[in-house]
Amino acid sequence: MRRQLARLKRHQGKYMIFGTKKANGGVTALYRSVIRLYAAIPYSFSRTGRSFPAWHYFFEVTRRCNLRCKMCQYINWLENTPTKVQAEGELTTDEWLNVIDQTGRWSLITFTGGEVWVRKDFGTILDHACAKRRVHIISNATMLTEQRARHCVELAPKRLGGKGLNFAGISIDGTREVHDTIRSQRGAFDKSMKGIKILAETRREMGKRCPLIHINTVILKDNLEVLPEMPRVAAEAGAEVLNLLTEMRAHDLPELGHADPASFSQSQLAMPTIDTKRLDEVLRETMREAEAAGIELRLPRTPYEELLTYHETGYDLTNYECRSVWTNLYVGAKGGVYPCFIHNVGNVRENTLREIWNSPTLRRFRVRRREGGFAVCQGCCELEHKGYACETVCSRQPQEEAPPRHSSIHAAE
Repeated sequence: MRRQLARLKRHQGKYMIFGTKKANGGVTALYRSVIRLYAAIPYSFSRTGRSFPAWHYFFEVTRRCNLRCKMCQYINWLENTPTKVQAEGELTTDEWLNVIDQTGRWSLITFTGGEVWVRKDFGTILDHACAKRRVHIISNATMLTEQRARHCVELAPKRLGGKGLNFAGISIDGTREVHDTIRSQRGAFDKSMKGIKILAETRREMGKRCPLIHINTVILKDNLEVLPEMPRVAAEAGAEVLNLLTEMRAHDLPELGHADPASFSQSQLAMPTIDTKRLDEVLRETMREAEAAGIELRLPRTPYEELLTYHETGYDLTNYECRSVWTNLYVGAKGGVYPCFIHNVGNVRENTLREIWNSPTLRRFRVRRREGGFAVCQGCCELEHKGYACETVCSRQPQEEAPPRHSSIHAAE
């Protein structure tokens, strides 16, 4: 293992996205390059924490969900809060439409949950957003009917990057039996696969490229042994991308989002641990399978050995920076606003997004985050290893000495 990691250090200068050589990998690299460039000037030169207007918005339209995933940050709330009570306090349809109108003309909106389709008015909210902005949705696809799938494709732009539904992310965490166990519902896998296939087939019938479909899979002990099968699952469903994510346990902290993020220590986190030797073997096999299946495989934005280290001791956060608080803004189901889920900075029922974005509270948080990370940042998909922003789309089989190197993020209210 040590010899392998020594070889890896010679290749730390690049991140790699393994799989197909189609334009999908270019889209990923372009997005990350643009958003990093957009943040570069204020991040580097703004002493007061003032930033350009937000570019990527994450809207958590509901916390409610029809599944009960083991690793979900809302699992305790979902299991212990009566269904009739769960919707109380959520932003209304009109309030969400007003929030959408406050976003920038060239911005990207990601809708997440909970499960977005649990809201009966989500189609109306999606219509409004797609008419004005570039849109991305994250769903488990179990409620994606033929009618909804056709609606999604109708909302897709003629060309990638135009106004409308550009991307659809579907959460699948394993093969049938493993996925159903993690999601605590028999038949969940088949429902999700059916939804994805309907979306992909409708897209083909209508002659559109969008929405591009990506599968989100969290790396867990429970699904480790089936990860190499996930590229095949993604390909069979009609997806273009398999996105492997790290498990994050900061959401277990009850005061997260309200207490000072610096008040938490890593010892308070139930960090996920996986045997790194076996994880390395599994990830390498998954890369080979992704190449064979023609699926783009995305790994976290960190050198490969750091991904292994995370599952043993956690990241050394002094080696990481976060620029997302200079470009991203999150709005929770009840209107809470966050530069990221660890710190609340307002509510859309009290102030506009523009008023909140460069408010003294948010500017102070940006400066603090630039000076150093917090323990609760462990595992966050927005972390970026210092000095390794450049990404390469690799269309060939990775050599042993050159392995590679990835939100949904939900606001805490």
